[in-house]
Amino acid sequence: MKSDKKRRALGAKKIQEVVGHTAEMVEGHLGDIAPDLVTYVLGVIFGDTSQSKVLDARTRQIVTVSVLATLGTAPAQLRTHLRGALRSGVSRKELVEIMTQLVPYAGIASAINGVTACRDVFAAEDAKKADKKEKKKIDKTRH
Repeated sequence: MKSDKKRRALGAKKIQEVVGHTAEMVEGHLGDIAPDLVTYVLGVIFGDTSQSKVLDARTRQIVTVSVLATLGTAPAQLRTHLRGALRSGVSRKELVEIMTQLVPYAGIASAINGVTACRDVFAAEDAKKADKKEKKKIDKTRH
C-alpha cells in the first residue's frame, strides 16, 4: 500500500490527539509484520476518515467504543478507544451507560464485556493519576 505523506502526517497528529498513541508506537507494534496495516491505520483511519468535520472527536469515540464492544473480538482496541473517549470528553458514567444500552441490541455478553473493559481502563487511569500524584509529592519533598 502506498503511503500518502500528507495523510500520514495528519493521521499521526490525530491518533496522538485522540488515543494518545504516537505514529512510532503504531509502527513499533505493527510495522515489522504488517507495514501496510500501519499505512492504513495512520493514513486512512486517522489521516482521512477521522479528519471529517461532520462528527466531533467525542461522538466519533462513542460510535467506535459502541461498535468495538458489540463486535466483542477486539478487546485491546476497545480499551484503547475507551481511553480515547475519556480523552475526548466522554464521562465514565456515559461509557458505562453506552455499554448498558447495548443489551437490547447486541446482547448481555457484549454489555458485560464492555463494562469489564471500562472497569479495567478506569482502574488503569486511576493508578496512573495516583502515580503522578505520588511522584509530585516526592518531588516536592526533594526541593
